[in-house]
Amino acid sequence: MDIKEIMNIIKKNGLLSALIIELLRDNDAYNELSKYFVVNNDGLFLRPIGIVRHGLSDDVVRASGKGVDGVIEVFEEFVDGLRNIDGFSHIILISLFNKVTRDQRNILVVKPRRLVKFGVSLDELPEVGVFASDSPHRPNPIGLSIVRLVSRDGRFLRVSGLDLFDGTPILDIKPYTPDRSVSISELTTPTWYSTLWRRIGGGVI
Repeated sequence: MDIKEIMNIIKKNGLLSALIIELLRDNDAYNELSKYFVVNNDGLFLRPIGIVRHGLSDDVVRASGKGVDGVIEVFEEFVDGLRNIDGFSHIILISLFNKVTRDQRNILVVKPRRLVKFGVSLDELPEVGVFASDSPHRPNPIGLSIVRLVSRDGRFLRVSGLDLFDGTPILDIKPYTPDRSVSISELTTPTWYSTLWRRIGGGVI
């Protein structure tokens, strides 16, 4: 018997509410559930609309300079939201970093470790505010990724350039459109970043 069959039996017998209450009472179950949902003190509830699938280890994803290939599985109840997404070359993924711990949510100063994979040593990295970085360790562990939409098969989106771990919950999907782009002539960065960018062979910014 698989998990869907078990869920159908629970619902058929009117036990769904009781199951949810028991899951919330159990510390281990509550901690696991909290990785997949966002609820704040005002009652804002964010339910994932999909999940990342690629089967690769976290270390492989971390070491990948250009991201990995994978699939965004959109849950069946949200499939109508994909209407006319075909044809966009890139999409924006809003994700929940569900492996970030409560302690890591209190971190406000970090080193921008993404540059390490390009050859910058940890000692060369300055300490910066978390809002000046893309560190997953932040008060609200929400990620934003721009990926190439390779193809669509129903509710499954095949993408490339993915920098998210296998099993990462997806909160939202948006198309990447020309009005969102910034001209390279208008783009500027702090000295600490532009120096490191040139250090790894990037262009002048």
